[in-house]
Parts: sequence; structure tokens; C-alpha cells
Amino acid sequence: MDVFYFITCTCLGIVSGIVYDILYIARCVVCGVHTKKYSLKDRIFTIACDVIYCLFFALAFVFTSVLFGFGNLRLFMILGCVLGALLYLKSFHIFVAFFVNKLYNKIESKKMDNCND
Repeated sequence: MDVFYFITCTCLGIVSGIVYDILYIARCVVCGVHTKKYSLKDRIFTIACDVIYCLFFALAFVFTSVLFGFGNLRLFMILGCVLGALLYLKSFHIFVAFFVNKLYNKIESKKMDNCND
């Protein structure tokens, strides 16, 4: 049964990576991709996205624990969640970040072209 819990927690970590990417895209749309240029409003939005991510992850873990009757919290369950999130961030997130940056740069270059006209 512990293997099932570990696999479930790993899948939960992967799902949390998907939620992270949705918030990452929202952050890039609202604030841009260059963190050094962030204003106070952008920093507040980033903090809000981080809080939403943490709340989602905590609620999803509690919901999954109750749904499958995990019982006690065990270290391997946390490690499964972390492993799933790392697997997602080291694989699919790289593609998402690449395409978000490409799209952002294309939009910025069009803005610059329109300003120069």
C-alpha cells in the first residue's frame, strides 16, 4: 500500500507543476519575464501567485489524503510530492518557459516596431 501512496503523491507533485506553470504564464503576462524590472505591483502579484500555489498544493494534498485514506503523514509521501514536482519542473516546464519567453520577446519586438513607426 505504501507504493500506491508514493505513486499518488508523485502524481500530485506533477499536477502541482501544472498549476505552477499556469501561474507562471499569468505572472509573465501581467509582470513580464524580466524580474529585475518588476515594480511593487508586480512583486505583490508574484507573492499572490506563490501563496495561491502553496494553498492549492496544501489543499490538494489534504483532499488526496482524505480521499484515499492515507492516515498518517509519512516522509516518503512528502518526498513523492517533491519528486513529482521536480520531475515536472525539470522536463515539461522547460518547454513552457522556452515558448513563453519566445512569445514574450516576439510581442515586445512588435511593440518596439510600432513605436518606431
